[in-house]
Amino acid sequence: MRHLFLAASLGAAMAVSSFAAHAGDADPNHYFINAGAGMSHAGVSGLNDKDSWGYGVNAGYRWRDTWGVEAGYVDLGKPETKGWIYGNSAYPQKLTLSVSGWTLGANGRWTFAENWHVSARLGAFFSRSKLTAQGYYVGGETANDTNLYFGAGLGYDITSQLSIGVNVDRYQAKAKSIFINGTNSTVLVSGTLEYRFISQ
Repeated sequence: MRHLFLAASLGAAMAVSSFAAHAGDADPNHYFINAGAGMSHAGVSGLNDKDSWGYGVNAGYRWRDTWGVEAGYVDLGKPETKGWIYGNSAYPQKLTLSVSGWTLGANGRWTFAENWHVSARLGAFFSRSKLTAQGYYVGGETANDTNLYFGAGLGYDITSQLSIGVNVDRYQAKAKSIFINGTNSTVLVSGTLEYRFISQ
């Protein structure tokens, strides 16, 4: 099922480009870059501090200022858990989980009022999860996965080229080989800034 969703998301990106290439020229086609940073929340049980800081950067192309394709990089922070290992005495132990990776997908942008717009995105997330131990046990293990990311946002156009906004995105990553069961579904709530290369 996961591979079906991945194929669908990448197929959607290609369909968007095909559709948009035949669309009219009511709005300009353009390249864009955007970046965002904010609070992430890990979806892994066993962590006693699931919140962290994350960021993402993207670049892409958009047709008629509506449909587009994008590629980027995201770092979802370092949630952690702290505790003690008991033997002849008590030893402190800390585990930190870091998830980052590349993204490839499609996006949409729709104006609903003067200078205001909503956006959505969907694609593949090529993740790298790393579990690092500090304290009594020291070391680290990594796991790679290909899964989904999706999200939505609300934005305001400061100019025809520059926008600010708020996005809520979810990134799915599996890491069973480093003892993380199920899917780590991390949510990133971020403030964003986008610049569009539109000829004036």
